[in-house]
Amino acid sequence: MVRFIETELRHILISVFVLAVAVSGIGFLPLEGVGERFAVISIPLALGFIAHELTHKYVANRYGYFAVYRMWPLGLVFALLIGLASGGRFIFAAPGAVVILSSYFTRRQSGLIGLAGPATNIAIAGCFFPLSYLPGLVGMIGSLGTLINLWLAFFNLLPISPLDGRKVFSWNPAIWAAIEMPLLAFVVMLV
Repeated sequence: MVRFIETELRHILISVFVLAVAVSGIGFLPLEGVGERFAVISIPLALGFIAHELTHKYVANRYGYFAVYRMWPLGLVFALLIGLASGGRFIFAAPGAVVILSSYFTRRQSGLIGLAGPATNIAIAGCFFPLSYLPGLVGMIGSLGTLINLWLAFFNLLPISPLDGRKVFSWNPAIWAAIEMPLLAFVVMLV
């Protein structure tokens, strides 16, 4: 069972809100378009972001480690400024991370904890994809939900520290490549 502390829940909600504002590009929209655009972006983004971080936490807890989400205020400010300046078309998002308190992990444990978040985003993208064939608002949410979650998986699997991809690559480069290369192709096709 995953347990939360009050501060952690507040950090998650603040991170989701700031990311949704940054990605939605609402700073450049007329007031009448803001609510719909924000909803279409924030639903799949919130689901993908929260599930990604909670899956890291769950897998770490399964290994017996204490894990807690902590926002990174400077990363949130950068995400917000870059997102608003680009109209939501470019985001550098480093809102925070699940911090695991342990003095030792095996490479396998670290790799599997790291892989858990992006794997969750891939599964969520698969759930949103069929909705993209529906008309109207639901179809827009499906399309953006697919793109956002594949992007979250791809970005987080870049083999750069402190991203998840560095942990996965250090544990097993073949598994990393088997997941990251198709994600790259999907993201390029969808953008």
